[in-house]
Amino acid sequence: MRIIFRDGEVYGEAELKGRIAVYLDNDSIIDLSKGPAGRRDRFLAAIERGGTLLFSLTNAVEVAGPQGASAVAVEAFLDGIGPRWVPLELSPWKTVRKEQDGAGPQSPVSKEFIAGFVPDRMYEMSPEGSKILDLSPETFFKLSAVVRWSRKRRAEWPPEEPSESERLDECLRECIAAHRADFERDPASLYRALPVLPFAAAQPANFALNSLLRLLVLESRSHQFKKNDGVDLCHAVLASAYAHIITLDRQWKRRVYALPRPNGLAEVYYRAELDAFLERLEWLVASRAAS
Repeated sequence: MRIIFRDGEVYGEAELKGRIAVYLDNDSIIDLSKGPAGRRDRFLAAIERGGTLLFSLTNAVEVAGPQGASAVAVEAFLDGIGPRWVPLELSPWKTVRKEQDGAGPQSPVSKEFIAGFVPDRMYEMSPEGSKILDLSPETFFKLSAVVRWSRKRRAEWPPEEPSESERLDECLRECIAAHRADFERDPASLYRALPVLPFAAAQPANFALNSLLRLLVLESRSHQFKKNDGVDLCHAVLASAYAHIITLDRQWKRRVYALPRPNGLAEVYYRAELDAFLERLEWLVASRAAS
């Protein structure tokens, strides 16, 4: 992330190109934050040398939950990443539309995330313009500030309204149920609604979303829908499509690896494989630097 000035206004801008893109699920963020210091330091060093963390608003909301010493550890770890992160879209459907419109590598970057965070962060750092703003990316784009911002947003959410994750769950549940009912009446309907697509480098999210939805329909009798599967689908699609190396939970790792091959999706690990994940990340960063 970096600060730019345009037409008298201050904006945040994110760039994925040229670095190893990394996505961490929240279990891995917490394990890296609270686990052995040597492992945490190795991860942060790899990011500094040549990595970029993909970080969504949902990540921020979920890691804002821990309190006390856990919260301090998570925020300290995230601040160690500095400005080397990209705000990730939550909606893969929106990202697919951006791919189809030719947005290219900017397709997964959430402009709304940036637009919401930047003015609030400016006010936090200089209430009513009372102080000189430090617009250095290392200070302005601290992820602990994003966590505080998301915690504030969550506190302001009307308690009677379903959360964004609850709405996603409901939409996905209805989508899968409808496709499954059609499939059981006419198996060919699934091939019409969610055909088997070849991987296309210009539209990786389209491939991942279509393929994962298709898989969820096919296995919906053997694997029951779980709470937060809607958000988990979004993260699995965008992380696998636009990162080089990622962590997901074990079930979503299995699903990503079950998709049609060959494809250009990310390498996937889960929290029990963090040491192997870290070794591979360091190798990827070193290889990119050497080339």
